[in-house]
Amino acid sequence: MDYPALVFYVNQLQQHIQQLQLEINSLETRISQLEQKEGSPKTTIEKLEYHFDQLKIERLDGTLHIGISPEDLNQTDDFSLPFPNHPSPNYLQELNQYTETELPQFIGQLEEEYQYRLTDDYRKILLDDIRKQLPGRISYYASRNDNDQSWVVQQVIGELHHGLHKWFQQQIKKE
Repeated sequence: MDYPALVFYVNQLQQHIQQLQLEINSLETRISQLEQKEGSPKTTIEKLEYHFDQLKIERLDGTLHIGISPEDLNQTDDFSLPFPNHPSPNYLQELNQYTETELPQFIGQLEEEYQYRLTDDYRKILLDDIRKQLPGRISYYASRNDNDQSWVVQQVIGELHHGLHKWFQQQIKKE
């Protein structure tokens, strides 16, 4: 190999080594920056708001065992809670009649108030969904005051009105 070719080759190697050294320095700087960021908090959550009243759980059953191994499970007694009492047919009949006659008019008033029109199919779905939830809501209020049917019915109706107002407000916000 001749001398000028060897000098050229050594210069090329030297430039390549310098370039690699610059990349190594850059990577070391980035690593140190990332390590510094790990020490500081990444996210600060100021406030969490849960809106459990907006959840719709149609059925919740099963058993939760905390701190029990599968072997111990066979030796445990039944700790399950009894199902809530089914609502009196009187409550259900009165509220079903309300949802058939008066609630559609109330929904119509809300459509006017919020200027949010529902299709007939959507209105039917909304009313069917409300009817499905009636037994649970009746049981809830009847457990608080089983002696006064009018109080229970008024509480459920008040909850229906409040829930429908909230639902229309959310629909407006989505648009």
